[in-house]
Amino acid sequence: MVRRCSVAGCNSTAGLHSFPADLKIRRQWLHALGLEDREFPPRAGVCKLHFTRDCFSNAMEVEMGFSTQLALKRDAVPYAAPPARTPPPQRRLAPTMTREIGCQTEPVSSMYAGVQVNMKPMRRSKATQSRVANGTCDTGTPMEPFTECPGATSTPVKRKRCEVSTDDSSYHQDGSESSMNCTRVSNEVLHHKVTKYIVYEDKLLELFRRCPVCTRSVVVSQTIIGTLLRVKQHCAYCEYSSDWSSQPMVNNIPAGNLQLCAAVLFTGSSFCQISKFLDAFKIQGISESCFNKHQAKLLIPTINWQWKIDQDDAIENAIANGAVTLGGDMRADSPGHSAKYGSYTMMDLKANRVIDIQLVQVNNYTIKTFCYVNYYILCIDLSICLCLQSNEVGNHQQMEMEGFERSLSLLEERGVVVQSLVTDRHTGVQKFMREQKKDISHFFDLWHMGKGLGKKMDVLSKGKGLQDVGLWRKSVVNHLYWSATTSTTGEEIVAKWSSVANHIQNIHSHENTLFPSCLHEPLVGDQTRHWLKPSTAACEKFTAILLSPRLLKDLHKISPEYHTSGIECFHSLILKFSPKNTVFSFKEMLCRLQLAAMHYNENAGRSQASTADGDLRYSIVFPKFKHGEFMVRALKSNPTTGYIDKLMELLFHHVVEEPQPYLDFSGQMAVPEKLCAQFIRPDKEEAVSRHGSRIFKIT
Repeated sequence: MVRRCSVAGCNSTAGLHSFPADLKIRRQWLHALGLEDREFPPRAGVCKLHFTRDCFSNAMEVEMGFSTQLALKRDAVPYAAPPARTPPPQRRLAPTMTREIGCQTEPVSSMYAGVQVNMKPMRRSKATQSRVANGTCDTGTPMEPFTECPGATSTPVKRKRCEVSTDDSSYHQDGSESSMNCTRVSNEVLHHKVTKYIVYEDKLLELFRRCPVCTRSVVVSQTIIGTLLRVKQHCAYCEYSSDWSSQPMVNNIPAGNLQLCAAVLFTGSSFCQISKFLDAFKIQGISESCFNKHQAKLLIPTINWQWKIDQDDAIENAIANGAVTLGGDMRADSPGHSAKYGSYTMMDLKANRVIDIQLVQVNNYTIKTFCYVNYYILCIDLSICLCLQSNEVGNHQQMEMEGFERSLSLLEERGVVVQSLVTDRHTGVQKFMREQKKDISHFFDLWHMGKGLGKKMDVLSKGKGLQDVGLWRKSVVNHLYWSATTSTTGEEIVAKWSSVANHIQNIHSHENTLFPSCLHEPLVGDQTRHWLKPSTAACEKFTAILLSPRLLKDLHKISPEYHTSGIECFHSLILKFSPKNTVFSFKEMLCRLQLAAMHYNENAGRSQASTADGDLRYSIVFPKFKHGEFMVRALKSNPTTGYIDKLMELLFHHVVEEPQPYLDFSGQMAVPEKLCAQFIRPDKEEAVSRHGSRIFKIT
């Protein structure tokens, strides 16, 4: 059934607009059209002829060919009779001729009949003459504002207008479905979901150099606000003027500027790198101050709010599953002992989901720089002349303990029942769990123990005459994993592990009854190893490491089931959002950690990728901890970024419209004071005498 206009006496099928969903405006439509007591189909609509030009928000863009769909304003109300069209201003040209203009649409041909315009005689091509003979408009006539033509063109069409349809292949070069039909108009446009294109400036300004009414040259002025381009036209002949903007405004903010800032931050990118890319491509971008302003006022509150929602969901799921096994570890924002921030991650190991992040600021820097004394520079240690004020913790060792206590207390206050905890062998965490959390089983992560043991062996093997120790590194670490995974009690783990001290000396019988002998077959030929001779320096020092009392004590508490490998993967992911060679403020660092957590939680359960035939895919990688050796790793399916869509929805639909609640929520977070430096000016002679530094005069 053909959809037609619902107004009495009008059978038009072109440019129909559906009745609004708002009941108040819908009643106004029915009252204005006299349809209050009339029944009409659910898909009924009103054609564009019953609206004035002011009812459309983009009438000028459609007339000029910059837009193909008429957007109806929310408060627009139609009329029962088609509104009269105001003729364009007439101009005097010599010689002149008067000609009637026929209409391009059959149902409304009487609407524009009789309108006369003075025109300068022009030479017509055969195609133009055939269009006049068929009753269609000439190219020199004023542009029909609300026609079904997809776009304006200067090339005459060599066939009748009635043969041109919206699904013509000449209008869809890519063969995909087009949305050029003016009847499909959405009252609400999702600005962050609209597709953008790269348009060259000279090509874009070509559309504004001619007046759409008299086709003469016009005065064009342009204004640039970040990524927004505003073009103003003014014709000195027919007094036509227009003001066109390349993008909509969202609460007085250009939508493109805001979305560019959001895209940079939400993807974990660097504004400096994106700015270089845009500059190399000669794409109009935004300034750094604009990015920082939107980041502080809108983007960071959006991330903090969304992370709070996701964290609440993770905590509720953990509570619903009963007792929880947590894993915790700290990551510093820079290598070595000069870290400014330390982030402590608490993960639900059963669900493989980041459940909490705590960011701690440390403040004891040791930096070397120059000290200014009476226009001279002394090369001295900054510990004499520059002191950083303390505000949170004293050093990076205390930083991990502070983050652990904050995270554990927060989860317990939220009602999470912690059954067991897996961490590294941090002495402060061990003491805290032993004295204050006796009801929680505390285990040590196997990977951290193997890593620490391997480092000690690497240091020992660099000594003189101790090179043979390094040949046992891989075998000894593998033996640690085997001892932990094949044992049921701590005593059995210690018994199996202690056997390695005899094995490296080619002794395969042991005194411990829990593991009396090695399980391997006799080693002959190529299977023999570089056995260490008893009573040698290499054997004695290596045995002291393997049988150290602390290591044997900690072997009883190796985690039997869960490990912190997921936390290590998350820490590697943080590098994409917060590189260690980039400095961020406290709030910037925190929101980038939250973005990394949202990305990890969304993609933690990815399945393994497969080929078209269904075979699982693998790859050969050379990780850093393998020291040049390769390993085979299962390839995962491509990650998703659904959290970015959620952030964009929250930003454009809520935060921009009413930012104050989100700013207040973000302001409630505890932010330490910025690290400040106190300059202590030493005496010049004392400094020179103590450090023997040369004095360089400033030029």
